[in-house]
Amino acid sequence: MFKKITVDNWREPDEISSLFINVPLDEWISIILEPNLREAVPIEIKKLFEVARGALVYGYFFYPLYTLGLEQLFRVAEAAVTRKCKTMEAPPAICKGDFQKKVKYLVELKVIPNQKEDIWNAIRGLRNIASHPQDQSILAPGEAIGKLSRIADEINSLFSNSSSY
Repeated sequence: MFKKITVDNWREPDEISSLFINVPLDEWISIILEPNLREAVPIEIKKLFEVARGALVYGYFFYPLYTLGLEQLFRVAEAAVTRKCKTMEAPPAICKGDFQKKVKYLVELKVIPNQKEDIWNAIRGLRNIASHPQDQSILAPGEAIGKLSRIADEINSLFSNSSSY
């Protein structure tokens, strides 16, 4: 279980966080701030990424924010795929289509290599689970932060200087 926020405790670390964080807080925050999006990534994607990463930072004070931040990262990844499809002048049916169609389109154009299609489909599946919850899921901070780095890498690859990974 996680803490119930009150007027008295909202500025205090969540006790569960202390079970997982065994480095100084500044070092912990630095780990979360390390993954960055490249210059070539569109600003609207960078803003979405920053909000998701901010939720991970504040997970120290309210443990469920690690999960919420990660769930938002899945949506950021979808927004990045949508933006890349528009940049590639995909047909409107693709741009307005579902995440899977967009990924397939980018794989066909070799923007996403065939061997990365499974990764993007896993992100899509996790986004679906996060967007249609039946209960609150709670993830370990390390899991969320590991995926932060991986998703940042995948988004960066979409917008590398060349049109492929």
